[in-house]
Amino acid sequence: MVWQRMALPYFHKSSPRAHPSLRNVGRNVTDIAGSTAASTAGAHQTFRVISRRISCSTSVKGQTNQQTSQRITMKTKVTENKFKCEPRGLRKLFSRIACVGAAFLICSSAWAQNLFVSGSDARGGEIFKFTWDGGQSIFASGLTDPWDLAFDNAGNLFVVNHASSGLVGNAAVYKITPNGVRTTFASGLSYPAYLAVDSTGNVFVADYDHGVIYKYKPTGSRATFASGLHHPVGMAFNSGGNLFVVDNSAGNIYQGSIYEYKPDGSRGIFAVLDPGDRPADLAFDSMGNLLMADLGGNIYKYSLNGVLRPHRRTTFGSVPNSAQSLAGDSAGNLLVVDPGAVSSAGSVIPNAIYKFTPQGARSTFASGSALGESFACLAFQPIPCCE
Repeated sequence: MVWQRMALPYFHKSSPRAHPSLRNVGRNVTDIAGSTAASTAGAHQTFRVISRRISCSTSVKGQTNQQTSQRITMKTKVTENKFKCEPRGLRKLFSRIACVGAAFLICSSAWAQNLFVSGSDARGGEIFKFTWDGGQSIFASGLTDPWDLAFDNAGNLFVVNHASSGLVGNAAVYKITPNGVRTTFASGLSYPAYLAVDSTGNVFVADYDHGVIYKYKPTGSRATFASGLHHPVGMAFNSGGNLFVVDNSAGNIYQGSIYEYKPDGSRGIFAVLDPGDRPADLAFDSMGNLLMADLGGNIYKYSLNGVLRPHRRTTFGSVPNSAQSLAGDSAGNLLVVDPGAVSSAGSVIPNAIYKFTPQGARSTFASGSALGESFACLAFQPIPCCE
């Protein structure tokens, strides 16, 4: 056995800071250590000396110290490894945060979206491209009479083109990749025809003359999705995957409506048109409201929040002559093609693209007449975001 002396701080018995186990220290010191502890306590009031019995040998103590040293070394290594791993995890975390931030800035900003417009110039049918900073270029040329446009999620552009012969059933749908490679996707359609693409890449074509909506799979195989319409014109998908189609009236014989088709083909009436309406196109804004272009110059807005059917509408805005084609960007702005005309007074109404803010303020985005160009239909290219 080894005896060891330890110096403990002295607390007065009545001191509130004294732990209960320390209040009888003085009595134990006298019994165990004898006169040495007593004399020490009498001479110095700051410390008491206590003799304690330690049941360990030198070899055990050495092993204990070695084990303690090993534990400290292991703990140090674990800590080092932890700090070595953390920067790697932090870099991954920061990378994800940066990606999400970039996705938010890009995908929520209209400035990052490119606008594609079908039309013509002195060389013939063209697809014009307007970049986010206002730059204009020709994306595709060599077309005859390009009309409606639609994109799939992969960035492929589908465009209706009419052959120069002018015969019924002589329209085709071209597929143009982001690199500009063009192939014939569908043919034998009437002109004009209207396009919409769902989230899985199926292309829907509204045949104006035959009153039929065809569904083309990405492979090009065709099936009839809906029939019995009069003259369908505009189509648009909502976020739920339902297809909205506007069909023209036929005098007093047939009242035009906006139909909502579910993916299984079942149909409901979303809204009934007024007798004087001349619908041309449909588009959804960033808030989920449905907008309809009318050749009389007005743009009508239908809210999907209501539970009553048919849905009522309000006038969102108007253009000088005719609202022919619509496209909404991710920031809530609406762009509208006005084909222009010559007024009854002889003044020229220019062919132009107008931009409407979410509040309805209108400005001129591009003027085809000023550049010797004509604009027909438009569509925004989707932006690939970080996953």
